[in-house]
Amino acid sequence: MIIQNVHIFNGEPVTGTSDIHISQEGIITAITGSGAPTPGEDMIDGRGMLALPGLTDAHRHVWQAPFKGVAADLMLLEYLDKVAGGIGSQISAEELYYINLYGYIQCALAGITTVFDWSHIMNSAEHADAAVQAAVDSGLNVLFLHATPATERDKYWNQSITRHDPYIETLVARHGHAFPNVRIGMGIRGPEFATMDVNRADIGLADALGIPASMHIGSSLLGKIHKPALQLAEQGLLTQNLNLVHCNTLSHEEMSLIAQAGSLVTITPEAEMQTGLGEPAARFMADIPGLKWSIGTDIPTGSTDSLLFQQRLLLQYYRSLVNHRVIENMEFPVQMPYAANKFFFDSMESANAYAGLNTSARIGAGSKACFSLFRLEGLNNRAFLQNPAFYYLQEPNIDTIVINGKLALQSGQWLAHDLESIERNVSSIVARIMGRF
Repeated sequence: MIIQNVHIFNGEPVTGTSDIHISQEGIITAITGSGAPTPGEDMIDGRGMLALPGLTDAHRHVWQAPFKGVAADLMLLEYLDKVAGGIGSQISAEELYYINLYGYIQCALAGITTVFDWSHIMNSAEHADAAVQAAVDSGLNVLFLHATPATERDKYWNQSITRHDPYIETLVARHGHAFPNVRIGMGIRGPEFATMDVNRADIGLADALGIPASMHIGSSLLGKIHKPALQLAEQGLLTQNLNLVHCNTLSHEEMSLIAQAGSLVTITPEAEMQTGLGEPAARFMADIPGLKWSIGTDIPTGSTDSLLFQQRLLLQYYRSLVNHRVIENMEFPVQMPYAANKFFFDSMESANAYAGLNTSARIGAGSKACFSLFRLEGLNNRAFLQNPAFYYLQEPNIDTIVINGKLALQSGQWLAHDLESIERNVSSIVARIMGRF
């Protein structure tokens, strides 16, 4: 496949057009100047389009996608009770397949082609199998983080002495190397929710299986009370194999230890500010060189689907924080703290490396062909072309989506699945479940 005559977003002024050459395996083989059609190749005309790299959402509970708005006004404890435990406990394995497939498609329609799916609805082995199968069938790049059941939440989340479900070993044996678009990992609970013996065992299991492990950490008062990163460091458990989500209330010392260990931090700014987790960890991005950070949307039940929005929200929060420090020092802010497009690429580089799925924050030869083509007609003015900023690219202007070298959306029409049938199934599931609440 060749995408012809397309502008490629690289953070610089938008000038000439290029051709993107894609192999049958879905890898970008070359980017060349626009040329004559190659006989025998499938051609997509990208004229008037801007190719934006596929976005990487580094923390999302995908199963919540059909329940938008349910948690719009819920604080953390209410959310855990009504959504994570309440709705999650009502979904069957068969229903979870359709709900997750729908959720992955919603990611794709927002330009997200790689997602860390923290799946805390593992109510049975059948639920796990169904969820992984949905990830495979979606065609997206999915780091599937097998976590806890939505049932028996107190058993698993209140200083739990229960180790991770051993079914993870079956999932890894069955799916660990079977599909190029899915990687299995563990969603573990961390020191705020499980004993250190459990965390030591769970992290040891992830290491033995050769898979990544992700945990929520620094969550509101719990981060201040437990000092969880310090606990992990004292036990020698902080490593580059860990993905630490939120980190709102960790200390500077703890975040310095995280940076030294090379763990990946994921910030979900909208959900964190809404549910009372604390201020997003932007201050650590500013103060700790070498910190690996990324961005996620977290809860579709309360957050905006758009990762572009989440990226812009954190960027402007970061700028506000840094500028406020200057003002507090009785100086006038005169230097932009973070260039917009550099922030855009930086927000995904470490997450792509961590996912291990050969995805990239830039469109270039050697990585998977994952990008969206935005119609430029609404932005085709001299000012934007000379000074493009990622957050002006709004999802309704997406015309075409390529995921792993395959057309998922073309001319605004979803091609990869029978979307109408999936939406009907999901609608009936939601109606049944919400009728009980």
